[in-house]
Amino acid sequence: MKTNLNRRRTIEKDPKAKYYVSIIKQKRYMKNLLTVAILFSASIACAQQRNLEDRAKAYYDIIQSGTKEQKEELSRKLLQTARTAKSEKELQLSINYLNGLGKEDSADSLIQVVAKRFPKGEVARDQYISNVFHKQDDATAMEKCYAELIRKWPRENFKETSMAYEYAIAALSRKLAEQGQTDKAIQYLDQMQMRFWRAQGYSPVAAILLEKGDTATAVKLIQTAIDDAEYFINLPEEQKNNETRFAAVGYPGYVAQMVSVYDHQGKQAESLALVEKALQLAPDQAPRFSRAYYTGLEAAGRKLEALQQLEMLYKQGDFTFKDKIKELYTSLNGSSKGLDGYLTRMDEDVIKSIREHIAKMATYKDAPDFELLNLRGEKVSLADMRGKVVVLDFWATWCQPCIRSFPGMKAAQEHYADDNEVQFLFMNTWERTKGYKANVAAFIEKNNYPFEVLFDDQKDSETGENLAAKFGVQGIPAKFILDKEGKIRFSLMGSNGNSEYTKMEMIELIESARKPHKG
Repeated sequence: MKTNLNRRRTIEKDPKAKYYVSIIKQKRYMKNLLTVAILFSASIACAQQRNLEDRAKAYYDIIQSGTKEQKEELSRKLLQTARTAKSEKELQLSINYLNGLGKEDSADSLIQVVAKRFPKGEVARDQYISNVFHKQDDATAMEKCYAELIRKWPRENFKETSMAYEYAIAALSRKLAEQGQTDKAIQYLDQMQMRFWRAQGYSPVAAILLEKGDTATAVKLIQTAIDDAEYFINLPEEQKNNETRFAAVGYPGYVAQMVSVYDHQGKQAESLALVEKALQLAPDQAPRFSRAYYTGLEAAGRKLEALQQLEMLYKQGDFTFKDKIKELYTSLNGSSKGLDGYLTRMDEDVIKSIREHIAKMATYKDAPDFELLNLRGEKVSLADMRGKVVVLDFWATWCQPCIRSFPGMKAAQEHYADDNEVQFLFMNTWERTKGYKANVAAFIEKNNYPFEVLFDDQKDSETGENLAAKFGVQGIPAKFILDKEGKIRFSLMGSNGNSEYTKMEMIELIESARKPHKG
């Protein structure tokens, strides 16, 4: 669960969106406009609100472009303010900006102080959810913790951060479903209040029930998820906002769930009708419907259209259906004549797509120097890599997209195993658990990854930043391709998840970085 206390929820590009709104939202103090005393109180509250906003803006500027001395002074000021602050909002402000300054230990300590000073407040609530509620392995114990959560921190007292309760309900429902308490799981799902998000609770529970063979109950949940998404998709444009757009994002996934059910039931006509309706409602999501659409088209005997959907998937880097592509091609053409040339052209299209994609990531700037320790405690510096193309992959053990990219990264590294001019470095960063070095080493050994892992846990003596911050990393996985002169030539965030595609992408990036930079 993510809360405003997540240690990685630091300063983003738009401070207004991330801090001035979510952290310091204005309260409504004026309940009786006829009372002069209340008007006076409200004016004081508004002044306090403006004061917090002004301070937040000033802090943000220092974190973004301040000197080391200014950042150290701000750190001291935040800690001093925390000792005298009278409101939880002020303390939350200090916590968030201490994290932004890289003072995670101070922020963590302050969290404990705030939780004790305001035991009925948001910080204490979030600590309870993270450290007690989510630690329960038994569904009955988790249910008791949820009852305690509602009793001690009633939802109506936290209207601005009530999403925390939606996450908790979703987690509890999953646990109940996993442990065979389906009726209770459904009862809790019915308590979800945010229609734009509740499908995120329904869909995982439906998946659990499908595995257990309770198709009837699962279908009801999936259908509700589909109905909710379609409701928001069909809203007039002037009524759409971030919530409605979020609701629509999950739509292809819910449709795919239902298509899978229909296919198992032999209802290919219903499957195809559902997908074609979805394509009409959300044509911009067409690539995400390709798998489900292919299934329905093939079942309906529409082989050419089915092949076209598989071609689309292939060009996106999903090579799962390569054998099926061969089969459909042969069936449609009456023989396998021309198949090799057809596949070659498709591979060329993939490469072309990758090149167009990586062209958007191109840059040309000096890479920050570094000297970090590897798993063996040896120092490794960027200076030692001069004359090589260097691939930096920033990752963490808790980052699932990072982990999903590793088979592809391993394949890419193996492709260059005999090339002394290419070096892969896996930069472990943002780890927050004690003994993280041992955990990282165990993870690498368990998965038999032949990676050179460096620990990004050294703060710059002048800026106080770690290497990820110096590279401008906003999220992980984050990869940087450096040329032989130490210039950053490409940077990319996220991961495709398909091993073969990841390998192809890395090869294109590395080979492009080998070439001289063109002005």
